[in-house]
Amino acid sequence: MHVKILMLAGLAALAIPGAAMAQNNQVESVATISESEATRADALLQEFVEDYATDHMAIGTTFGIKLGQHWWSISVERNETATRRGRLTDHAFGPHRIELSRGAPAEPTWYFEIASMAVLEKIASGEVNAGTAAMQSFGSDRVGVETRDMDGFKSTSGDEAEMYLVLSHFFTKGKPEVTRFGLDNALQTHGAQVTALHMMKGTRVSHFSIPPQGQVNADPRLSFGQMPNLFVVTSGKGTLFTDDGPMVLEKGMSVFVPQFVRHEMINDGEESLEGVLILYGDNSDFAFGTSYPSYLEDLNEWHRQYSFSKPQPKED
Repeated sequence: MHVKILMLAGLAALAIPGAAMAQNNQVESVATISESEATRADALLQEFVEDYATDHMAIGTTFGIKLGQHWWSISVERNETATRRGRLTDHAFGPHRIELSRGAPAEPTWYFEIASMAVLEKIASGEVNAGTAAMQSFGSDRVGVETRDMDGFKSTSGDEAEMYLVLSHFFTKGKPEVTRFGLDNALQTHGAQVTALHMMKGTRVSHFSIPPQGQVNADPRLSFGQMPNLFVVTSGKGTLFTDDGPMVLEKGMSVFVPQFVRHEMINDGEESLEGVLILYGDNSDFAFGTSYPSYLEDLNEWHRQYSFSKPQPKED
């Protein structure tokens, strides 16, 4: 797939601590799995399917999952039922029709490649979510969940938008969906521990933690990004180095960093510097000349033509 889940600012190329993934932010994918592991994968994927069948955030799509030499195909037909009053509070979401089968999708589409059974087990248990396992700083990073295109298929921006939603909601069970963040659930990158909280095409949210004396974005390739960043500091204290010079970061403040503005951080305090990072837009949309403000103008034009009212069932 030509899109990689790249999170600028160095808060992205992550590796799951422990046996499942390497500590150096690189994950080796297994070439094969045993039949007993494939059977276990069947069961875990079936659990995701059963939960997704009643997920209010499910979307209609078809995608693949690859683990070792094995493929699975998942097809989702979304079911949302409106009452005659037409009010959203009356809507019923699901049950959706979902088909899970062994083998690659019949028609080429996008898919998730999971590095190993250990990675799938961690995702299924909720120890690490799929969005966290998929994050990268550079396209060359090998991570626990890769997003790819099948041969003969080239994802559009819309396909990528579907992929983000599926990544966030198909692999996260429950209503409401819970993502735990902290050292046991985050992955390390460039001096920070990061957990993906929610991913959508236009907005990706994560939690970060920088230890005392930790530095983020010291690599010059990461200190400038094509996506705006919003840092919301919830605890600790540090220094942010910007185009306008250094500034203090401390609890109770947010900092919006526009595209291509320097943002390097150091925790020069005595406790962890923690907060929420929101990324706006998508690298793949901006890599070939479209800026974020241009993207917003195009999006605003689409909204001018969008109708909130939908056709409702006719009265008997």
